[in-house]
Amino acid sequence: MHKTIKKAGVVGAGVMGATIAAQLANVGIETLLLDIVPPQMTEEDKKKGLTPESRKFRDKLAASGIQTALKSKPASFYVPENSKLIRIGNLEDDLDSLKEVDWIIEVVVERLDIKKIVFERIDSVLAPGTIITSNTSGIPGKAMVEGRSENFRKHFAITHFFNPPRYMKLLEIVPVSDTLPDVVNTLADFCERVLGKGVVYAKDTPNFVANRIGIFSLLSVIRNMMEMELAIETVDELTGPVVGNPKSATFRTSDLVGIDTLVHVANNVYEGATDDEKRDMFKVPDFITRMVEKKLLGEKSKKGFYKRADEGGKKVILSIDYKTLDYTPQQKARFASLEAAKNISGTAGKIKSLYYSEDPAGRFTFRTLSETLIYAANRIPEIADDIVNLDNAMKWGFARRLGPFEVWDAIGLPKSVEKMRKAGYVIPAWVEEMLDSSKTSFYKRELGAQQFYDAASKGYKPVPVKPGIILLPALKDRNKLVAENKGASLIDLGDGVACLEFHTKMNAFGEDIVGMIYKSADIVSERFEGLVVANHGDNFSAGANLPMILFTAQEEEWDELEWMVKTFQDSFMRLKYLDKPVVAAPAGLALGGGCEICLSSDRVRFAAETYMGLVEVGVGLIPAGGGSKEMIIRNTEHLFEVQPGGVYAKQIELVPFVARAFETIALAKVATSGPEAVKLGYLRPTDKMTVNRDFLIEDAKKTVQALNLEGYTPPRPLDEIRVAGENTFAILKMAIWTLNQQGYATDHDVTVSEKVAYVLCGGRVQAYTKVSEQYLLDLEREAFCSLAGEPKTQARIQHMLTTGKPLRN
Repeated sequence: MHKTIKKAGVVGAGVMGATIAAQLANVGIETLLLDIVPPQMTEEDKKKGLTPESRKFRDKLAASGIQTALKSKPASFYVPENSKLIRIGNLEDDLDSLKEVDWIIEVVVERLDIKKIVFERIDSVLAPGTIITSNTSGIPGKAMVEGRSENFRKHFAITHFFNPPRYMKLLEIVPVSDTLPDVVNTLADFCERVLGKGVVYAKDTPNFVANRIGIFSLLSVIRNMMEMELAIETVDELTGPVVGNPKSATFRTSDLVGIDTLVHVANNVYEGATDDEKRDMFKVPDFITRMVEKKLLGEKSKKGFYKRADEGGKKVILSIDYKTLDYTPQQKARFASLEAAKNISGTAGKIKSLYYSEDPAGRFTFRTLSETLIYAANRIPEIADDIVNLDNAMKWGFARRLGPFEVWDAIGLPKSVEKMRKAGYVIPAWVEEMLDSSKTSFYKRELGAQQFYDAASKGYKPVPVKPGIILLPALKDRNKLVAENKGASLIDLGDGVACLEFHTKMNAFGEDIVGMIYKSADIVSERFEGLVVANHGDNFSAGANLPMILFTAQEEEWDELEWMVKTFQDSFMRLKYLDKPVVAAPAGLALGGGCEICLSSDRVRFAAETYMGLVEVGVGLIPAGGGSKEMIIRNTEHLFEVQPGGVYAKQIELVPFVARAFETIALAKVATSGPEAVKLGYLRPTDKMTVNRDFLIEDAKKTVQALNLEGYTPPRPLDEIRVAGENTFAILKMAIWTLNQQGYATDHDVTVSEKVAYVLCGGRVQAYTKVSEQYLLDLEREAFCSLAGEPKTQARIQHMLTTGKPLRN
């Protein structure tokens, strides 16, 4: 019988403790955040009139933790209001309150002696059945539970969150010998479904899974860099996106984490894993020890492997010369193999191309990858039972596109092993055994299901898929594809629900996607009970196809441009008034058209990490896929109540409501979370959130089914939208002019903003004039096409396409 977690307690309000509390609050869990009473009062405390008995003084550390979490960048809370779910206190006055919670997480300093004191105190108030976990990144669980009660030991595990907890998917769960299986299952279920984590089951070994492999990989990179005399920035070029790692690569990531932290993690393995065949690798190179002595610790000390500097009034980033510890200007890495790899599509192809190249970049990649792959294989079953847990740990903990065994498959297992042997590397026995039995890859697909090689049973097993996870590629393998073109597919999700999936670059809207929207609408109307709009891309959709818009405008094909926009608008109207429910399921970026398709859906089931906005003004255009129209409807529809006989109950001053829509569009506001998109008016309070994106498509499908169960009736076309008219337009124009005079808006900002205001006010009409949706769509389209003809708008689009940044001209 699973325990239900409704209340949590977090002990330790440092950065990690406060941000774990923030994520618990984000998902609606009431949380108690405790820290110690400060050892003494400061002069500032005394000036405020506080005494040692004042709660404000006694709860100061917990209060400060929340303030830090509220100010953190990127934001720890989905919306600041979530912080109200956290109650603060201290370990002396509020220890008894821990009896009321279902889960206690210890997040104090990484010292066994201190953790043992904290656990002794918690044990004295621990209610039967309350789960207690530690967020340690490497202290053995068996050492922490020594001397604790049986109730404590049975309900104890390690839950190792990665920083920042809101954004990093990985949670390592490490039971100890006495941990009840039900405790592990309760934690895994709650952390996946409610908290949005990807759970990896690890063993009680030094640094568990991700940090054990991650720190080895880092030290292998550093040693090979030194042997090959490569520069810091060169290595970051070779270990970044080109091999499936984040842009921060090796050394920028190290600066963010803190170089002293990395030394601590490395020492932990060196001291704890005395039988590790690569133990000497964990001895930190001298130059890093010297960096720590000189307080060159990374971001926290403003200097690490990189530092920002001013040179002749220009901000530059210098890199450290590890031989002298001087900072020098960065040099661009120039390797033929690196340039060639960058031009290959897909991470797997890029890695393979570099791995087999013979220039310095290729040799470096061969050495560092081979060492990490062999080390990872040698850790099974020591740190985790199988390759799936290990791969997931590296992907979710370090935002890598591929885990070590997926990389090994990408470069070709038999061919790479042959190259490794020639170079003198010793291949792990189970990998040799696997190859001897003619098994040539760690993963394979069979009958639409992913399988992995299990070293223990010496055969393939299905990769576990949780109930409630829908994988579109697996459905395609099982012949569930209904229709397809280059840009989009319609897939049968089962139970009468279809899914419209985009698959263009950045899922940008072009002719193919628009064509598939029309086709899907026809098919769903005839053969299905509802439609989900979703995909597995990093981004739901980054908006319209800008190169196409620019090309058409530069060629002055105005009829063609107007037809493109009209087709685009009509496709969304087709979805809005489809006779079956449509549920959009965005995650990642949902910008421009990606936002507008959500605005046109009956419901939106959004991922917590959805970044939604109408950003067209950034390229000198206005939202013209119905975005402007929908924002005015959403901001004003609640103001007018129809009475019997069709009379409106109240006349209301529309200015503040139109101004809100105007500000959202004219400032190109992008929500930094799904809940913030509700606050900005892009989503409605009836739209609901899924925290773990893995469950998003299934949840959207259930939303379609729920709408049908309620007795779905499609909305009626709106032909009586009240608009604010020319007086409100004049007020907005005045505000725009003022911003221009004060230097906040350029002349072209004025041109664009006035077009936005004109559309939102319904053009040159009297206040409260009733207009139709089509009327507003025509205004949008007219404004869009006229702006596309402006040279300054074309310059903005060109600049965005070239640099990825907006131009203020």
